[in-house]
Amino acid sequence: MAEPLHLIHASYHKCLTKYYLRVMHLLYNKIHPRKPGHEHYEAIEGQFYNNFHRHRVTSTNGFAIDLDYLPENFRITRFIRDPRDLVVSGYFYHKRAAEPWFRHLNPTEKYWSPINGHVPPEMPKGMNFATYLEGMDKEAGLITEIQFRRYHFESMRQWKKDDRIKLFKYEDVLGNEEETFDQIFQFYEVPKWERKIGVMLARKYKATNRKKGYKHIRNPKAGQWREHFTPKVEKYFNDLYGDVIEEYGY
Repeated sequence: MAEPLHLIHASYHKCLTKYYLRVMHLLYNKIHPRKPGHEHYEAIEGQFYNNFHRHRVTSTNGFAIDLDYLPENFRITRFIRDPRDLVVSGYFYHKRAAEPWFRHLNPTEKYWSPINGHVPPEMPKGMNFATYLEGMDKEAGLITEIQFRRYHFESMRQWKKDDRIKLFKYEDVLGNEEETFDQIFQFYEVPKWERKIGVMLARKYKATNRKKGYKHIRNPKAGQWREHFTPKVEKYFNDLYGDVIEEYGY
């Protein structure tokens, strides 16, 4: 009997992470709760590599998975979003201190390691990230958000191309959620009944159904960076990560 496939999902903060987690958590931890189920490891690489084989589905956030640490029989799905829209979405989300990570005084690289965040070099002592963003204008805040995202954007360069990895663009997922998850489950080679329930959950909890618990979503629209990036912010981003934009076809 063939060994089951190791099913893995990788994404980035503000790139439909909560949506994917909700679908998989409900399917594999609630509706079909036989172990192993679904587990999410944020950007905690050591825990992921040590434990991914224990779960039916494992997900990560904010780093490039080293394929050398995986057995041959894996399937990885990836959600990617225009990095410039990640900057805009993250800026507004972090400014309102939506999670404890961004209310913590004097954050360090070690404290932020589970989310793979980089401490902006000019951030003063005695301050949290949300307050820091609140105290500057939007242009400076977007540049600061780019600095915070340093390790995320660098990791986008590190992914290897492999037939066992399937990439989905955020911009293509929106409005096509059921079709996307149908493709995901087919790629994972799960039984048809799992696929059917998973697609039903994807339909129920898609971003347009915000009344069903997606209050953390400010604006899912693609291309927001054009409205918010000034020439200075655009140049700053392109000087650092213009190759990432080109690599992913944005």
